[in-house]
Amino acid sequence: MSLSQSFISVLDIGSSKICCMIAEKDANDFNKIIGIGHIESQGIKAGVVTDFSLAIKSISRAIKAAEKKANFKIKNGITVSISSDKTIVKNFKSKVDINEKKVSRNHINESYELVIKDSFFNNKKIIHITPINFILDEANEIKNPEGMYASKLEIEFIVTYIGKSHYKNYIACITECDVDINRIISSNLAVGRAVLNEQELDLGSIIVDMGANTTSLAIFSKNNLVFSKTLAFGGYEITEVLARRFSITFEEAEKLKVMHASVIQSSEADEVFLEIPSINFQNNENYVQITKREVYETIAPLIIKILEWIKVIIKESGYIDLTGRVIVYTGGASQIDGLAVLTRDYLNYNSRVGIARDIKFNFHNVYDSSYSVSAGLIQHAVYENLAHGKTNEFRSNKRKNKVNFSFIKNWVGDNFF
Repeated sequence: MSLSQSFISVLDIGSSKICCMIAEKDANDFNKIIGIGHIESQGIKAGVVTDFSLAIKSISRAIKAAEKKANFKIKNGITVSISSDKTIVKNFKSKVDINEKKVSRNHINESYELVIKDSFFNNKKIIHITPINFILDEANEIKNPEGMYASKLEIEFIVTYIGKSHYKNYIACITECDVDINRIISSNLAVGRAVLNEQELDLGSIIVDMGANTTSLAIFSKNNLVFSKTLAFGGYEITEVLARRFSITFEEAEKLKVMHASVIQSSEADEVFLEIPSINFQNNENYVQITKREVYETIAPLIIKILEWIKVIIKESGYIDLTGRVIVYTGGASQIDGLAVLTRDYLNYNSRVGIARDIKFNFHNVYDSSYSVSAGLIQHAVYENLAHGKTNEFRSNKRKNKVNFSFIKNWVGDNFF
């Protein structure tokens, strides 16, 4: 194995930060992070490119910062997350006539081709497509249909997709930064791989990723991502409400949220515990006095709004009886004090903050749930490299003026056999 092949590089593009990580395996088979670039996100909001030039600059800075820290130039491609309220997860079914013959791999391929060539996807880009159920002559839950006799084969797929124009803009921003793209992975899928154990993935689990501009709910069952929904509301909006409520700068409001936000009423709620400079005065001696009750009264209704959305979406998903009564939270906004208590009171669900497994840093030991997507991308890349070796889905224009649109290699082998 060459030096470049022993490293894994990933890129998590969020609305508040862009995080590039470079990892390698250590002697204990942990993914050791040897380089990290953590840059404020500009030009991208909720997974949609809003300023092409700014987006390229932000992504490039994150990549270069990680390369400098790792003392390594990314040459073997990068695995990238995609997260947006424009990313949709939907069920599709396809039927193939077998005519009382044995089901072959060609029949399965035909079923798959019927889905991806459906006119519904003419202006859309498929991110993931996964079979979740085989049906032979109305007999459900067939594990492996190959070699079995049937009149008809029906396969149910879970497909994750996004609008083609959004996808092309997203890809172009990254390839302009002189890196190749190995794979594009849904953030929800990456988080699930990072924070759920094998039992949770199989029996059914709910993940809520509370990001800067979005809150995403993902449901996993039988080791598959089977449902996903995104709300265009996140930590940024909470910070904005605090800034307006107390007439303070956005930066001061962010500090207030990170250090003092709570959805639990305090016995000392009416005591002034902070004095923050007001934006209404040029005189630095003029401060806004803030009590814990005021912070609680501002934050709690916003979190309750998110919890109410979670309740509705879980019910509408159709998977409410196929998951455990635990919600796993990830993302920077999930660290608000008292979230677990409020979740139990409003949703009757227990909860925990998801921390990625098998990840450690070479240069510090600080880790929180805001890195869960990056950690999941690393674990996904490790699995894919072991299964198939490295592939480049997209080539940088600076390296080669050609795009390779070969998707889902070895798909049948991955998902069926």
